[in-house]
Amino acid sequence: MSSLDVARAKVAELSQRASSERRRAARAAAIAAEDEARLDSAPTSLRALRLRMIELHRRLEGRHLQSARLQELHAARLERWTFQYDRSTAWPTFIEAVASAIGRESAAVTLIGKDGAESLVAASNQIARIVHDVEFVTGEGPAHDVVATLNTVQVAGDDLPKRWPRYGGIAVENGVRSVISVPLRQEPGGCIGALSVYDAMPVITPEVAATSARVADALTHTVLNVPGTVADDEVPAVPMFDEADFLAIVHQAAGVVTVQMSCETADAIALLRARAFSDGLPLETLARRVINGDVRL
Repeated sequence: MSSLDVARAKVAELSQRASSERRRAARAAAIAAEDEARLDSAPTSLRALRLRMIELHRRLEGRHLQSARLQELHAARLERWTFQYDRSTAWPTFIEAVASAIGRESAAVTLIGKDGAESLVAASNQIARIVHDVEFVTGEGPAHDVVATLNTVQVAGDDLPKRWPRYGGIAVENGVRSVISVPLRQEPGGCIGALSVYDAMPVITPEVAATSARVADALTHTVLNVPGTVADDEVPAVPMFDEADFLAIVHQAAGVVTVQMSCETADAIALLRARAFSDGLPLETLARRVINGDVRL
C-alpha cells in the first residue's frame, strides 16, 4: 500500500475507535445518571457507595470522551494531509494531536521501563525533541521528577534554571519558559512515564493544567499500547506511537559503541549522552552518525 492508502486506512480506523469510545462514554454516563436519579431514595448505608459509583462512572465518561477527541483530532489532521498529499511531507503524528488538544504546540510523551530507563519517546515538534534530548542527556528534568515522585510538576519562568541547573538553562535558551509534566498513572500507585508540555510563555494556566491531566489519563488507560497498562471496561490499548523510534536509534548506536569500546550498554549510552552534550548535538543526530559510521567515540 502507498503512504496515501495507509493514511486513508488509518483515518477510517481512528474514526471507528472514536465512535467506540463515544459509545463507552455514553454507557458510563447512563449508569451514572441512573445512580444519580436513585441517590435520594438509597438507604443511608448505601449512599456512600452510590456516590463512589457515580464518581467512577463520570470519570470513565470523561476518560472515554477525551480519548475519542484525541483520535478524532488525529483523524482530522491526517485526513487534511491526504487532501494535500506531498511525498516530501511526513504525515502528522498522534503526539501532534495530543499537543493540539492541550492547546500547545510542544509536547512529549516519555515512557519509563521498570529499570528506570526511557523505553519510548514521542515528541510533537523540534522544540519538544530538543528539550527532551536535554533531559535525556543531563539526567534531570520534569519527566524524571514525575516518575520519581508520582506527582505533577509545574515550573515556569526563572524557576526553571533554579530547579534544574543544567536542564533549565538550556531549555530557556531554546525558548521554553514553562513546563508542566503529568504522570501517566496506573492504578493503584504505578506510573509508566510522563506527558510533558512546553511553552514559550512563563506561566501555566489552570486550563492547560487541567487539560493536560485529562489527556494524560486518557493516554494511560485507553490509548497507549503498553504491557500492563490498565484498560478499564475492556477498552483495547491502541498502538498510537509507532512513530516514536528515537530510543531504538539510540540503543542501536549504543550497540555499535559497545563493540568499539568493549563496554556495557549502560556505559555506551552514557558516552553517547556525554558526547552529544559536549558537541551541542541532539542525541538522535549523534546516534545516527554513529550508526552510519560518520562518528566514532
